[in-house]
Amino acid sequence: MCTEFRQPAGSRLPVWPYKIDYDNILKDETNCFICSGLTDDGHRAVMKMYYRRGLANFIREKTLSFRAEREFRILSHLVRWAVSCSIPLNWTYGYCREYGFYEILSTRQIPDTVSLREFLFSPSIINQNIDLGPLFQMVQQMHTCGVYHGALSTKNILIDLGGNAQPNYYIIDLARGYLFSRSIFGQNIAWYDLLKLVTDIEKKLGPDCCRPHLAQYGLSKNALEKFYRKAVHYKSFSRKQRRSKNVLKFKVFFSAILAKCNLRDTIANF
Repeated sequence: MCTEFRQPAGSRLPVWPYKIDYDNILKDETNCFICSGLTDDGHRAVMKMYYRRGLANFIREKTLSFRAEREFRILSHLVRWAVSCSIPLNWTYGYCREYGFYEILSTRQIPDTVSLREFLFSPSIINQNIDLGPLFQMVQQMHTCGVYHGALSTKNILIDLGGNAQPNYYIIDLARGYLFSRSIFGQNIAWYDLLKLVTDIEKKLGPDCCRPHLAQYGLSKNALEKFYRKAVHYKSFSRKQRRSKNVLKFKVFFSAILAKCNLRDTIANF
């Protein structure tokens, strides 16, 4: 039995319950699950639902913006800029007895792909020289059009080899992302994305393997040296050393508040 996604028109809430096929759940975490299914026009889609949000969270997000709404807006922006990503279909929010306050984002499912993390840790990588250049060029496009991902790990990048010498990459899961009014390329906030991505890749492929790709991204020789000095500090974080990570999160949150207050011309250099 396939999941059927009802496509809500405008701001109307969808008819509940969705027909969810629990055999097709892709991810099931506390207060969030992701499942695949069919849209009304017969295409495969992915539905991500945040549920039991709590009344306080619901009021805050309705006043500012819902997580699903923000991700839908960012993905739509990436599509307009021709950055490869999951195609947004719709988003909505509401309340039901089973799930409490919820918000939902539906995106087009990208066929024949696996996460970059899954690929890097699979036996197939042993006999392949994967070209990461297109990935870093794609990230450069994302930053140039003003998008900060917020969780740019290898698990949030899909790869499709498709028998081609050059793989296709797709950006997904921008629930922690922000959309700024101008390019963030070359700014500190863009480096937070790069630090996460490079740390993930070099954990598997070895130190400094991303240097040539960061040059393709657009970092100069001096910027590369500065980046790797920062990377050493970034990698030294442990789970018990959360204070420094919280400072980073505060900076990102502060950027978003400035953006909300129409002070976006100052955000990238904080």
